[in-house]
Amino acid sequence: MHSPRLLVCCILFAGTIRAAEPPGGGRESVIKMLPELHLLEPAWVSPVVYRESSILFQKDEKAPVVARLAFPATEILSVKSAAGEKTYEAGKDFQLGEGGLTLVFKPEAKAPVLTEAALYPPEGAPMSYRHRASNPKQNMLYGPGRWFHDRQIEITYRTKPASGTLPAITLADKQLPKTFARLREGKPLVIGISGDSISTGLDASALVKAPPQQPGYPDLVAAQLQHAYKSEITLKNRAVSGWSIANGVADHDKLLVSKPNLVIIAYGMNDVGRRDPKWYKEQTQKLIEQIHAADKYTEIILVSTMTGNPEWVHTPKEMFPKYQEALASLAGPGIALADVTAAWETMLKNKHYLDLTGNGLNHPNDFGHRLYAQTILSLLVAKP
Repeated sequence: MHSPRLLVCCILFAGTIRAAEPPGGGRESVIKMLPELHLLEPAWVSPVVYRESSILFQKDEKAPVVARLAFPATEILSVKSAAGEKTYEAGKDFQLGEGGLTLVFKPEAKAPVLTEAALYPPEGAPMSYRHRASNPKQNMLYGPGRWFHDRQIEITYRTKPASGTLPAITLADKQLPKTFARLREGKPLVIGISGDSISTGLDASALVKAPPQQPGYPDLVAAQLQHAYKSEITLKNRAVSGWSIANGVADHDKLLVSKPNLVIIAYGMNDVGRRDPKWYKEQTQKLIEQIHAADKYTEIILVSTMTGNPEWVHTPKEMFPKYQEALASLAGPGIALADVTAAWETMLKNKHYLDLTGNGLNHPNDFGHRLYAQTILSLLVAKP
């Protein structure tokens, strides 16, 4: 039985949304996008951060309009709307703020701006959902689809990230030797995915039918692997919106019909509201055992989830590291951890949660899906 709190969380994401197909043109269309996506250059270690998303925020009408950066910028290379339809120019539309961590926009830039007041709509407002952590009766901004996409910008810049504070990047060839053997020999690889709404691709631009039509992270990972290794990658995505790890356990037989060589397990967002990392670990362990009972040679990547809005009662901030630790404790031979939680928290040290969100509460935007893909691919593909 779900707790009442978890049930509210699941209701928000419940529905019939299953994993989406890649945009028109299939796998080849995604492969053509790869040069613009820089999936093998993780944002938290690259000297150039490509297309980092941000939302223009203004505390009040007298305050400056700012966009936040994850790392101090030494040079701004490009600033565009997330849809790529509008370009902003340094000097004319914005200037780099002191310390290099913000862009300060001028009124004449006519860019969409989000004010602090807009973050907490009145009760009953259409673009809102209940239960702010500090005031459960207060609503929070909720904008699924392309609402946030149409209000976010993407910034490409040079930087010098602080050393010693970033998630380490280590190939998982020792943990996943069979997967690497197939890829390096150019043999076909079947990837099965068990996950929640994030793994269906919500709210990537392809799913909300907005430019640039980027799919969610599963299709990005499959396309990059196929391009890097020239192997035929078959993706069998069983993710469903609203699912918990318990749903993944119940679905294991259907997940394994395709006889995957590699399974990606990506839950947590709909589980943290339970506030029970022990249960989460037990359920994940059960799914692992089911996979290995069917084929002991199947290898697994566990994906720790992005963090949810820290102000929302159903995504308690303190739970995400504990759920990440639960997954990390299961890693070992044949099982690797893709630590999206650490990557996400690194990006948010200097940014606002709404900079990376696709819906305001618990979905990634295009850049967020690229962070997922970069984290997973950092385990599977050597840096070029």
